[in-house]
Amino acid sequence: MITEIEIDGIGTLRPMNAFQLQRAMRIKDRGNRAIALSAFGLGLSVQQFKKLTPEKQREIWDAHSRLISPAAIAPRREQSNQAPHSTKPYTRLSEAQKAHYGRELLNMKASLPRGHFGPWLREKSGLTVSQAQRYMRMAK
Repeated sequence: MITEIEIDGIGTLRPMNAFQLQRAMRIKDRGNRAIALSAFGLGLSVQQFKKLTPEKQREIWDAHSRLISPAAIAPRREQSNQAPHSTKPYTRLSEAQKAHYGRELLNMKASLPRGHFGPWLREKSGLTVSQAQRYMRMAK
């Protein structure tokens, strides 16, 4: 997942926060609104963006397109942090499978620093907290 792109001589392009997005959507002129969607992520105003060279403007547009593309938004699964199981939705697991996944979850929890298991669980595992707790109880 791409979270920021460095643009030489200008700064770091990041996704807009809710305030910036709301501010951009209030701009009535569509051309300026489109510019705002790229410029605000760099911390630039519309007027500052317009003062840039056409090459820099194109570079910002391209970076913005890469940043908001579906490929950049979709999280990539890394082999080392991959979820302990990859089942199809709505498949029933045997008690042995649940206990096995619970052991894998307990091992992952032990390997992560304190406070990092919850975010990892939400981002990488595809399990709900209650499912993970059930599996880990079965493993114990």
